[in-house]
Amino acid sequence: MPEIAEVERARLRIHRQCLQHKVIKVEHQPDNIVYKDIEPSELADTLLNKVLVDTKRWGKYFVLIFDQGPSLVAHFGMTGGIRFQHEEKEVWPPKFWKLLITFQDPANPDKTIQFGFKDPRRLARLRLVAGPDPLLEPPINKLGFDPVLNLPSLSSFSELVHRRQVPIKALLLDQAFSAGVGNWVADEILYQAKIHPAQYTHTLTASELESLYEKLKYVCETAVALEADESKFPADWLMPYRWSKGKKTSQILPNGLSLQFETVGGRTSAFAPDIQVLRAVEKNKVVKKEGYIKKEVKTEKIAIKKKKSVIVKKEPAFRHVTGTRRSLRIKKEEQKS
Repeated sequence: MPEIAEVERARLRIHRQCLQHKVIKVEHQPDNIVYKDIEPSELADTLLNKVLVDTKRWGKYFVLIFDQGPSLVAHFGMTGGIRFQHEEKEVWPPKFWKLLITFQDPANPDKTIQFGFKDPRRLARLRLVAGPDPLLEPPINKLGFDPVLNLPSLSSFSELVHRRQVPIKALLLDQAFSAGVGNWVADEILYQAKIHPAQYTHTLTASELESLYEKLKYVCETAVALEADESKFPADWLMPYRWSKGKKTSQILPNGLSLQFETVGGRTSAFAPDIQVLRAVEKNKVVKKEGYIKKEVKTEKIAIKKKKSVIVKKEPAFRHVTGTRRSLRIKKEEQKS
């Protein structure tokens, strides 16, 4: 899934090539899922003859702002992406395309640039948003902070983290908390901070919170600055190796640390258990005693276990019958015998 760095790279590609260009043609595919709350033909008619004057990004959303009317707000979903005709070696338009926009170069009217938006799984979203600043309108204004654009202070960040009682990986993936952080970015942050992905947020120490804060800033800013070019990422990053699940030859990192995979927050998480240790945590347990309820604090270690296959042997039907019906069934069986 495209995350903060991949989305910023897409925005920059459009910004560099299409800024101050005029939309002279818009083509669309019928799709009532990708096009959010608008007919594709209406979106196309609205964008026609507009001039692109700016682009923005917040989290995993990027925005195309025109000289008139609403802005185009786009989200890649899991498999969305952009293409430019002059960069493609394959047949144009790209497979699974949803929207094609032809821009005209103001300095050279005979030169055009064709931009395409594609998505094979139809989880992407295209919508028009009115208002002078689409970042202040839904859906973007419902998101949390952007780690690159407006990371809060350490004290505010620590307070936000401690308010919750969930695995830290789940919190990082929550777009209402940190917009733009996805699976690989969250794994990288936690690996660099040496925090287990399943460690509960309210148990993090002051030093761990500071490390988490610094690595959140470092990883996101570095990935964005390098425009998601994996070949340029620091040599000590986890990211190039976290895709090796199921490959026997890639379970040991170059530094000698073992690499493990577990499901945390509903997503596969890659981590190094030698440096990312899951500590014991305190969990409230409610105990009923003599007419009143008392809370006891119980210390336990939260472990992640893989599901095991269980074979269930079916019993004869009469064994599941209870009470009077069971007695009648047994009596009938005795009579037959």
